[in-house]
Amino acid sequence: MFKFIHTSDWHLGQNFYGYDRSEEHRDFLRQLAEIVHTHQPDALLVSGDIFNIAAPSNAAVNLYVEGMLDIHDACPEMAIIVIAGNHDSASRLDCDKLLWERNGINVLGSLARDNEGCADLDRHLIPVKDKGIVAAVPFAYPSSFPPVDNDTERANRQQRYFQALLDRAQDINQNQLPIVLMAHLAVNNSDFTGHDRNMTMECVELDTLGRGYDYLALGHIHRPQQLSERARYCGTPVPVSFDEQCEHSVSIVEIDNHEAAPRIITQRIKNLNPLHTLPADAPVSFEDALELLQQFDADERAYIRLNVQVDRFLPAGALERAALAVKDKQCRFCDIKRTVTATGSRGVTQMTLEEFNQMTPIEVAQRYFMDKNNAAMSEAQQEMFNMIYQAVKEENRQ
Repeated sequence: MFKFIHTSDWHLGQNFYGYDRSEEHRDFLRQLAEIVHTHQPDALLVSGDIFNIAAPSNAAVNLYVEGMLDIHDACPEMAIIVIAGNHDSASRLDCDKLLWERNGINVLGSLARDNEGCADLDRHLIPVKDKGIVAAVPFAYPSSFPPVDNDTERANRQQRYFQALLDRAQDINQNQLPIVLMAHLAVNNSDFTGHDRNMTMECVELDTLGRGYDYLALGHIHRPQQLSERARYCGTPVPVSFDEQCEHSVSIVEIDNHEAAPRIITQRIKNLNPLHTLPADAPVSFEDALELLQQFDADERAYIRLNVQVDRFLPAGALERAALAVKDKQCRFCDIKRTVTATGSRGVTQMTLEEFNQMTPIEVAQRYFMDKNNAAMSEAQQEMFNMIYQAVKEENRQ
């Protein structure tokens, strides 16, 4: 049986509305070390976004190093496999990989290539004793995947890479051990609720990741979820935004053998400073929201965001009054979520900044077109917009 812990999207070093979250992240790493000590797994899989930014502070790097060493000490025989996410610097992670390997920690920041520039698949296959095989793929844009066997065709190169990697894993899998694939990317039809789905996010179909794995350990989407019996996002252990209103945890997985169904349980992570929106449901006037903040338990630790309905602007001094309301409390005031009611000739339209951030580019274009023309975009216009958008993205990458 192959037993491992699946976690991702730690976002160490995040500055949250001006507040340092080192204490919370240190406490998460302590909890993770305790979980490792209790369960004694064969492996710990960290599926990307170790840090919140590509150039983390020295304090964030030290937190990562100390945490990983403590986790290693909690189960010295356990393999640890870390891949880079889109928030991480591939070169920063790769530069220390030889040092980490001395402690049984495998770090993969970028896709390996051979002397001809083709995919070096074996460097991404990590046998875990006689328990399983992990195929670890760090974040990369679809156009950045190396060719397999001098293949010059660029179309679908990402899909061919994943399938070649899984085929190679099966070639060396003489004892029919479980095969686990690690990746950091967005899969179509995932639940993006609470996730900042900005305009640079690219999604792939689940089939793009190939066939032959027994478990797909995904990172990138912050809401924990099953995409299939064998594919899972474990989600963030510590919430990154106020809209991540879901249970935060790590996943503990057991697989008996190759082609056996995985058994998955979640281990909840307790957050030192929960994120609260007041009120949690519909927005209210600023005065009503401020009263809820004033009534909030003085001894309860939390980050607070007010949920306010405004006609156009917040009342003068609103932020200062909210900050003053928590002056002698343990909680931390962060922000005011504003829902603006704009009344015009076409009725009432409401949209928050969070809702705008979660819209796709075509959804933004469709809404803008409707507001300007009082009519929907035609299929031809939508197709033209998507072509221009993809062309701009390709040009920006070059």
